[in-house]
Amino acid sequence: MSTSHQITSKTIAVGLALVAVLGIAGCSSAGADASGPTTAPPPPSSTAAPIETTSPTPEPVAIDPADVTTWVITTDGMGPITRGASYTDVIAGLPEFEASEWCPWVDGLTAEGSGSFTLIHAEGDQAITAVWIIGRAGESGVVPASPSTEAGIRLGSTMDELAAAYPALETVNQVGPESFGYAVGDDANGYLDFLVENDQVVLIGAQDVAGVPKEFCG
Repeated sequence: MSTSHQITSKTIAVGLALVAVLGIAGCSSAGADASGPTTAPPPPSSTAAPIETTSPTPEPVAIDPADVTTWVITTDGMGPITRGASYTDVIAGLPEFEASEWCPWVDGLTAEGSGSFTLIHAEGDQAITAVWIIGRAGESGVVPASPSTEAGIRLGSTMDELAAAYPALETVNQVGPESFGYAVGDDANGYLDFLVENDQVVLIGAQDVAGVPKEFCG
């Protein structure tokens, strides 16, 4: 056999071996494609990424002089009726209410459907020193409209609600067999006073001392 023939035979043999190897590799690759990946992909996260949102700041309810339910009771007063303000100016801003003088330093304010207000003011400069609202449920059980404290106490609130709203509430006096006065506050900022009759708040006051008066003109 000649040298050239031997080279050709070796070349053919190498070529056939290479084809066989490539064929095996090709079959292996096709099999992998048919059966899919051997490792499963990670499952999608069950917890969605948090979406940052900004909660809108609630707008404060505007005080409507004709609607006492929009008024807030604080130690400074009730809605537009504030301690230290001129009685004359306050009355001028409440045309829906009827004013009546009880005695030289005490006046009442009334409006249909609302609890009745009592304003105590100085005789000279007429600066308001205290304001009260009173109201009881009628025969129908309806409580007159009322402003509420920042803790949600208004005319008609129960004793349990009052005690829960003000843990520091103190009993200050008794004005009747089933009428008890309570107060919360201090000498620096003033007091909120409450009269509870038969388990219901019937009188609320804002003043600089603690205690419910038995009468306003005595």
